[in-house]
Amino acid sequence: MNKIKSFVSKLLKDIFNDQDKKELIEILTTSLEEKVDDLIEGGTPLDEAINKSITEFGDVEDFLVAYPELNKKSEIIKRRKHQFIYSLLGYLIISGIAIYVNFAFIQFFANILWFVLILIALLFWPITMLFRYLSVKK
Repeated sequence: MNKIKSFVSKLLKDIFNDQDKKELIEILTTSLEEKVDDLIEGGTPLDEAINKSITEFGDVEDFLVAYPELNKKSEIIKRRKHQFIYSLLGYLIISGIAIYVNFAFIQFFANILWFVLILIALLFWPITMLFRYLSVKK
């Protein structure tokens, strides 16, 4: 029955926070174990009963179709993750341009390293996106 619990844990890995996940793992594991018991009573061998109940249960997409409110949350989490990655890449590109311009025209700027101010100011963008991503993921 450990196979069932590991299947359910992998199924719910990125969908819920820890508290909700524990409760749902217990519920789904119990449900699948009952199905395995019913199949065993019908004469199916244990390994075959476990595999059959897991196969009939489906995968994450099947599970999310049954619970559309969870699918919406997973879509929000995915979107926030993409926003964070976009902000991080944008920060790196803008920072690189600022550093290049500062050093390319260092004589013109009187040896002032003003790009540091830009790096600090721009850092709030990816930090904000990271905070938004982590707050939804909880």
